[in-house]
Formats: sequence, structure tokens, C-alpha cells
Amino acid sequence: MIIDSYTHCGISKYLPIEDVSATMDRAGVHRAVLAQHLGEFDNSYIQGVVAANPDRYAGVCLVDHESAAVVGELESLAESTCCQGVRWPIAPEIDNLDLVGRTLDLGLIVVAYFPESIAVCVDEVSRLLEAHPAGTLVASHLGNPTENQPDPLQDFQQAGVFDLLSADGLVIQLSGMEMTTGFPHQGLHALVAEFYRSAGPTRLTWGSNFPVVGSADDYVAELELLTGGRLPIPDEAIPAVAGGNAERIWFGDRA
Repeated sequence: MIIDSYTHCGISKYLPIEDVSATMDRAGVHRAVLAQHLGEFDNSYIQGVVAANPDRYAGVCLVDHESAAVVGELESLAESTCCQGVRWPIAPEIDNLDLVGRTLDLGLIVVAYFPESIAVCVDEVSRLLEAHPAGTLVASHLGNPTENQPDPLQDFQQAGVFDLLSADGLVIQLSGMEMTTGFPHQGLHALVAEFYRSAGPTRLTWGSNFPVVGSADDYVAELELLTGGRLPIPDEAIPAVAGGNAERIWFGDRA
């Protein structure tokens, strides 16, 4: 089974579920995790999609950390069967770590976006993982290496990013490579290889980042980069990265 662990879906931005589903079908993708886009705190569309087809979709919602009602919103999402995770931006200047921790305490998966790269947030992520050992934190887009990092592998090594993977709750998402490199993303292959070495075969998940990745053809090409063995991931681990791990993490109660 192939599962897209990160695609966008919306009506105020990006594409509605009909387009996402058609692209999935074309690529041979069976399930997807629908991630809310930044700035959109109305999660009703994604939740409605998940409610209508819970075997095919999981939902990742977004909340406003500055809202007075944010704790109640998190508790409501945790009680919903249509939200499996919450997307949180994490950066030194964003005061939301207590809320990220609360999200983990509620049993929701945290999908972390690092606008300035995970390399500048190692201490914050380490504290979260240590304080919430039973939680799951997904570092989206390979931890967001930036265009200002000509050698992201070296930067991540020096910052101690790979040391974070000693915590079982950290999952690395193989997505978003198109944001800093052109296909087939040779400049990030060394980083992918080190993430595989540090995380092993059970804590990497593939995601398309559709439609940011481009067209339906681009979606297919990104998936085939993995399934065709063109990334530094052993052949025997590809089924897990392409879907097995995401099935366990996101659809474990619906397998």
C-alpha cells in the first residue's frame, strides 16, 4: 500500500479533494494525510473530507496559538475522529511550545514545520521529545533545510539534528525537496541517506507536498523517485517508507 503522508487540500487555497483524489489515483496512491495550509484555522473542509472517507484520508488541522480559545480547540480536535494531527510551526521566536506539548499530551500527532530549519530548533525539539516520550512528532519536509544552507547535511550534523533521532517519537517526512532543489534533488540525497542511517527504516514516511510540488506529472515523478530506487534508501525499506510506516502512524486504528 502506498500512502501520501503529506498533501494539501482546500477550497480557499490549493485544490479541492476531487483533484487530490484524482492525482492519487493516477499515481497509484491508496491513502493520504491531508495537511492544513498555513494561515487557515477553519478546519471544517478537511474534517468533512475525512468524515466522508475515513479509510482513505487522515486529517492534520491548524490552530491559532494566539487565540484565547486555543486549548479548547485542541481538546475538541482530540475528541474528533476527523483529526489525527495538528500542524505546528516551530521557530525560536514563536511562543507555542507549551501548546505543542499539550497537543502531544492529547494524543494528537504533531506535524512540525520549521520556517527557519530544524537546525535552529534542536534544543526546543529535544525538550519536547524528552517531556513527551509517548508522543509522535513528525518533522515535515526533511526538517526544512533552507536555500541559505548550501550544505544542509553539514549544518544538520553540526547542530545535532541527527542526535534527536535517539528519541523513538521523532519521524522524518521525506517531502518538500522541490522547495530548495530541482528534480531529482541530488543536493539533498546525502541528507536523505543520513536520515535513513539515523532513523532506520521505520521512521521515514514519503509525502508529496501536492500541489506545491507541481503538476500531477510532478507528483508521479516524486513518488517514482522513491519507488524506483533513485534515492539512497535500501530497496528492502522502500515499501515501509512509501506507505507501511504511514499506515502504522496515521491509520493504525483503521488498518
